[in-house]
Amino acid sequence: MAHFLRDQRISSVSITEDRLSQLSTIFEDREKSLDDTSKANNSPDDEPALSYIIRFDGKGYRVFSIDELLRYLHQAKSVERVLITLETGRSLKNNRQTGTFMEVRLDEVEPHTSYLQATSDDKDWAEAAFSSLQEVIYKCNNKSAWVRSAWTTFIVQLVGVTLGFLLSLWAAAKFSPKLAVESPFVISFIFVFILFSNTWTYLNQLILRILNLAFPNVKFIRKGREHFHWLFQAIVGGLVGAVVLYFLSQAGAFLLDVLSSLVAKNA
Repeated sequence: MAHFLRDQRISSVSITEDRLSQLSTIFEDREKSLDDTSKANNSPDDEPALSYIIRFDGKGYRVFSIDELLRYLHQAKSVERVLITLETGRSLKNNRQTGTFMEVRLDEVEPHTSYLQATSDDKDWAEAAFSSLQEVIYKCNNKSAWVRSAWTTFIVQLVGVTLGFLLSLWAAAKFSPKLAVESPFVISFIFVFILFSNTWTYLNQLILRILNLAFPNVKFIRKGREHFHWLFQAIVGGLVGAVVLYFLSQAGAFLLDVLSSLVAKNA
């Protein structure tokens, strides 16, 4: 590895075509500086190579200009990931153990594999390259981090278990009069609650997956198609908000019933 390395994981960003073009401009400027240095030092191993990789609709392409990348971006139904990579001959020969390179990976499918990275034996070059990329990425930040936090997982679990408990009580009250067994209410409640608990394992994952689709870690925003995603976000957000409000109202009503019963007993 080169002497100086800067890297950072990318999270909660919306990537437009203009932002991709800005990132590409930074890579092109860095490529020119490396090329000038290589020629000045007569060092072929330090000659740079800039490339772009885009994967969409189950297939991937490696191109060598931002125009080609954007052309594929326009025709894609679903963009999975984009990589922009600048490497030198030295870094290619040594599997990036030495030499200069910089890379941005933007992955909409795998939420924890997006990053930006710059490394070089020249500290100023590595710092300047990384800071330039970081500045553009900061401008892409969105509000998805609020939805993708650990609190969301906790709230989904809490609301689901509570609704499952209330559903089990309701079902037990409905079915227990029809059962000719001892303690029909308890048996009905336990049966429905166990059934719900096993079902909830899959429902919980499905709900979190839908939230991840509506509020992805990285989202490619394309002209003319961004309205569909915003509509999807609005629908999912509205449904989640309605469920949370219902949960809060039910919890509040239950708390009031408990408090009123305590007041009546004390009186």
